[in-house]
Amino acid sequence: MFTDIVLFTLVVGIGSTIALDLWGVFTGKIGWMPGTHWPSVGRWIQGLPAGRLVFDGSDTRPFTSSEAATGWIFHYLIGLGYALVIPLVWGTDFIAAPTFLPFFWIGIVISTLAGLVILMPGMGGGVFARKLPNTAGMIAYVLVAHVVFAIAQYLLALMLS
Repeated sequence: MFTDIVLFTLVVGIGSTIALDLWGVFTGKIGWMPGTHWPSVGRWIQGLPAGRLVFDGSDTRPFTSSEAATGWIFHYLIGLGYALVIPLVWGTDFIAAPTFLPFFWIGIVISTLAGLVILMPGMGGGVFARKLPNTAGMIAYVLVAHVVFAIAQYLLALMLS
C-alpha cells in the first residue's frame, strides 16, 4: 500500500511536472508565452523569511544557482504534492482504477487557482494577473498549461494502473 502511494506520487508527480515544463518550452518557442522562470520563483521564496512577500523585479542582480535550485525544487515538490493528494483524498484503490475527475479537480482547478492566487501575486503580477498588461492572455496560458498538467497526471496514472 505505502509502496503504491510512493510509486504513484513519484511517477505522476514528476512526470506531469516534466510535461508542464515541456509545454512551457513549446509555448515559448512558438511565441505564445514561455514557462515560468523558476530562478525568479527561487528568489521570491528565499525572500519570504525576510518579509519580502512579492518579487517585484527591482533586484536586478543575476540569479544565483541557489535561487535557481530553490525555484526548481519548489516546482517539483508542488508537482509531487498534487500527485500525493490524489490517493490520500480518493483512496489507495484509486491507484488501480484511476478516473479523470480527481485530476480535473487537483490538476486543473486547484493548481490553476494556486498559480493565479498565490504564485502570480507573489511574482508581482497581482491576483489573477490583474497587474499584467495581458491579464486574459496570462489566465488563458495558466489554464491551458494546467490542463496539460492534468492530462499528463491522468495518462501517467493510467499507465501505472
